[in-house]
Amino acid sequence: MMRFMQWLHRWVSLILIIQVVLWLISATVFSIMGHHGMSGHQYMRHIHPEMLADESPQWSIQQVRATHPQADTILLTNVLGHPQYQVNVSGKWLYLDGHTGQPWQTDVNLAQALALASYDGPGQIAEVEQVTGAAEVVDWSAAGYRVQFADDLNTRVYVDAASGQIVEHRNTPWTIADWAFRLHFMDYSGERSFNHLLIWSAGLFALWFSLSGLMLLIRNISQGDFNPRRKPTWLEQLQREEKPIASSCGGGGTCGLCKVTFTSSELPTPTAAEKVMLSEAELTAGLRLACQHKVQAKDAVELANENVASHLLTLQNKRDLTPSIAELTFTSASRLDYQAGQFLQFKIPHESTVLERHYSLATVPNADNELVFTVRHMPAPKSGVPAGVGSSFLCRLQPGEHVEAIGPFGDFLLTKASSRQQVFIGGGAGIAPLRALVQAEQQSKTPRPAMFFYGARNSAELCYTEELEQNPHVTYVPVLSAASEKERWTGQTGFVHEVAEAWLREQDAQQVDVYVCGPPLMLEATMKMLAELGVPRDHIKFDDFGI
Repeated sequence: MMRFMQWLHRWVSLILIIQVVLWLISATVFSIMGHHGMSGHQYMRHIHPEMLADESPQWSIQQVRATHPQADTILLTNVLGHPQYQVNVSGKWLYLDGHTGQPWQTDVNLAQALALASYDGPGQIAEVEQVTGAAEVVDWSAAGYRVQFADDLNTRVYVDAASGQIVEHRNTPWTIADWAFRLHFMDYSGERSFNHLLIWSAGLFALWFSLSGLMLLIRNISQGDFNPRRKPTWLEQLQREEKPIASSCGGGGTCGLCKVTFTSSELPTPTAAEKVMLSEAELTAGLRLACQHKVQAKDAVELANENVASHLLTLQNKRDLTPSIAELTFTSASRLDYQAGQFLQFKIPHESTVLERHYSLATVPNADNELVFTVRHMPAPKSGVPAGVGSSFLCRLQPGEHVEAIGPFGDFLLTKASSRQQVFIGGGAGIAPLRALVQAEQQSKTPRPAMFFYGARNSAELCYTEELEQNPHVTYVPVLSAASEKERWTGQTGFVHEVAEAWLREQDAQQVDVYVCGPPLMLEATMKMLAELGVPRDHIKFDDFGI
């Protein structure tokens, strides 16, 4: 529950921060423009027509009363000197010609004259258009005219045909102010009202954000997180001691990389994060996440990667496997002993600091001590947003250039002493550790049968296809999610976890070992699918760097 609250608190805070920024921007616009600048009335002349005497109209008021005996109100006014009766009958206004008693008629010429009479700017009429209502005029949907003036503010004057009245003046500053109003009051539907569902939702979000923040604050205080003398977590302690321990989430318990084994007689109670990231067998064996437990004098921990070391890698070869995935082959100055499925922690220089990025080895150890990695190009998603730092650095390396890496890390390894069907589900650059695991399985004396489901958008994104198809012990099933008609693809289509699910439903869920590695959304969907099918958690291994 607390894990979900943290997740929701972060996303709600992002929504509120975005809206606060919009409030600041729109408020700045209001302050700069001022009330007059936002009104759209910069070139509007306010006319107060002279009163007409009762005898001025040729159609008398008595005739109006006789024609409309139910009238609640009768007003006599003039439109550019021409008399007009305004009659209210049961809340509905009727407009009559003061000379004939007939419904008022506003033609194009009169509309132009009315617009000119209400206009006090430097422009001339550029266009007159008949309209029925206008999106930029609130609560007006009647027939009328839009008179466009050629001036510096792009002035538009709206004239109501039924009454001959000036409905509104609009211009470019008003349009800018109107959008600022929408942003400020979250009025994206154009109601131009502060009282609507979205603003209520924002209030509820803000209330939830405050309450959840208070609960998280109380929890942090109770845990001593704000105490300068508080005890560090095992992750912090091991990092201070420069011990070899990996982490991608900064201690949030979401990447699952900082596994340690508690060897003390009394094991710490598993946290909610550990119940998600670790299997029952791992928890029973004393494995915990170092970021989830503070250092206690009674506790003793062992690192799973005590023998890791720093290695200076030299790039030997670089080739593109697909338009988005490159294969990089390095050699190490010192011998690197690792197991299939493990990864190295690369030191990526960036500006004035060094970043850490994790990449899995794509082959089993070989006699030439070559270390092969697959790296997905991470281009800038849009202008102004930087490309992926780690992938950009590695993909720019040229043969002969060096990079430092620490490792090996990880326990994404083959299961042992099992005759169960081996199932591999991957996508994108997640093929690297899966390929290494398949190679390791084939090196055993009696390779277990394996199914390999690999997802890509199109056939150009498939990699190592020939190698996997030619493996006699592997049934390779590529799945395309966005195949085009030009490809003439005859294989499986859709999402890779759905194709794997259809196959798994025909199998004994207790007799499979499943290995999963790929993009976060694919990984999440696959883990959910495996749980629904009843595949035991101890039979599932996944590689998730918390990306």
